[in-house]
Amino acid sequence: MNLDPDPLSSQVRGLFGSLTHAGSAPADAATRTVQGEAGGEARGTRVRFELSLRDGRVVAARYQAYGCPHTLAVCEWLAQELEAGRVALLGSPEDWLRRLGVPIVKLGRLLVVEDALRAVLSVGGISAALGRAAGVENVVK
Repeated sequence: MNLDPDPLSSQVRGLFGSLTHAGSAPADAATRTVQGEAGGEARGTRVRFELSLRDGRVVAARYQAYGCPHTLAVCEWLAQELEAGRVALLGSPEDWLRRLGVPIVKLGRLLVVEDALRAVLSVGGISAALGRAAGVENVVK
């Protein structure tokens, strides 16, 4: 049995080491800013996404999060994907686990990330095929 002393995958470590999209969306009169939030600090995970939209496209994606390094790394990766215009390719929390090497025990935290993402996309009028078919949970608008 191979016991890796580092609980973070190389992908998670790289993303967590460079949280360039953390913070608030830049103010710009030519864009519309929308927010979506889920979770709570008392529950261990809170995530807020902010998107700056121009002509229905994401021009800037930012997040504020309280959670573990895996949660922050996934938020960073999602912000990068959103800004790159890959909304349709985001997949589900289960996909994020596999892609980034996040342990399955963190799935509950990623479901909070998904709820915040669904909320901001809904407010922004952006359609995306995200994982679960069930409705949005734990959302603060």
